[in-house]
Amino acid sequence: MTVGYFESAFGFDILCNDIASLDENIEMVTVLNHKGRSIEMKVKEGIEMDLTPVKKEMFFMQSVLQTSMNKDQDDEFGRVKCTIFERERSTVFSFEFFNHVILVVSRSISNPMHLKSSISDKIANIKKVELVQ
Repeated sequence: MTVGYFESAFGFDILCNDIASLDENIEMVTVLNHKGRSIEMKVKEGIEMDLTPVKKEMFFMQSVLQTSMNKDQDDEFGRVKCTIFERERSTVFSFEFFNHVILVVSRSISNPMHLKSSISDKIANIKKVELVQ
């Protein structure tokens, strides 16, 4: 199965909607390919991301590059399950999903580990279903 086929056949729109509905604080969910291009995105209604197209592209590319660079230490420390960046106004979660990156942006929250667990569980369940098919 080629990457292009996987991208067109897999229901990334459903995945983004499912993750976005997990918590009211989630503002954006996007699936990025290995080049940092968004192949599916869900931005909650009423949310305006103050990123220009260039800044958004740089943000996405940085996320994919970080995920790729994290793999360099997999032998020593094990695979990265999730990366969390806490900023003043947002919390950013990054998850590896096959050869894609799922990027989730939420409002700043008091317990990001709880939300991380919910998102991780949703991704794990989707992976199980996909691997069975």
